[in-house]
Amino acid sequence: MNLPQKIYRYAFILISILAIGMSGFMYLEKLSFVEALYTTIVILSTVGYSGGARQLDPSGELFAVFMIVIGIGFVTYSAGGLFKAIIEGELKRTIGRFRVTKAIENLKDHYILCGLGRIGSIVANKLKVNNIPFIAIDKDPDILNLIDKNEYLFLQGDGTDEEILKRAGIEKAKGLIAAMANDSDNVYTVLTARDLNPSLHIISRAGESTSISKLYKAGANRVISPYIIGGEKIAQSVIKPNVIDFMEFATAETNFELKIEELMIQEGSELNGQTVEQAKIRQLHDITIIAVRKPHGEFVYNPSPHFLLSKNDILIAVGHPEAIEKFENLTSPKE
Repeated sequence: MNLPQKIYRYAFILISILAIGMSGFMYLEKLSFVEALYTTIVILSTVGYSGGARQLDPSGELFAVFMIVIGIGFVTYSAGGLFKAIIEGELKRTIGRFRVTKAIENLKDHYILCGLGRIGSIVANKLKVNNIPFIAIDKDPDILNLIDKNEYLFLQGDGTDEEILKRAGIEKAKGLIAAMANDSDNVYTVLTARDLNPSLHIISRAGESTSISKLYKAGANRVISPYIIGGEKIAQSVIKPNVIDFMEFATAETNFELKIEELMIQEGSELNGQTVEQAKIRQLHDITIIAVRKPHGEFVYNPSPHFLLSKNDILIAVGHPEAIEKFENLTSPKE
């Protein structure tokens, strides 16, 4: 049971006991609303009953005994639980704010995710699964339950707010993802983020096709429209169903037979300065290089055996997950 539910439960018990006591005294003793309220509170507060609003009849005295025996136990339990829940919630919020502040101070080369709606939540889950450091920003207070459940690093606020972005460590961030539902909010966030960190890699969602060019002009490196991508995939599923089936098979995270991965050749790697033929990637590692992206952005598709591999080249490789993992060691500096 989460904290708000605990508070509601204890408050409901307290109000119910108070209502039962007032109703009983109003019925048995014909007390007014105020007199019944006063008498009930005097009894439940255990300050000592000295007649209350007025002297009770025998039936009222028996009901008072019932309230003392039964009611005080419930009141003590509920009041204690309510007090504990409130203190616990405040303590949790204080510790949470401290934890977030310290965690943000230690963040570097992280991503800032603005918006935790339907798209943003999917992005957050993928980043978490792949151990990519990120901090999420959303102004909806209802998101807090989702954050507590998934243990995201989170700031409540508006992603368009310059101060919130600074608190999220935008000067030290590697990238920003604008995934808010409103395109104008995404445009403003991209503008603000680009001004605060010119080297930031910015990816933005676009709901309308007319917003795509605006987002690029605002400074986004990549703009993705879920509706355009969804429509094109549906169409391709009709036109080229086998191609779509293969791509889904190759990119599925649960697939243990085939994996598509991007690997950068780092300085000091034994692949640096070798041709594809010399590296014997296919023969020794059972890996197929389907494309290479050069540092300046050019793609070389299906590189020939004489293609020279260089540092900072990004290899798009296809193969068994275990083979990919072993091959990844070759792209790193030699020990």
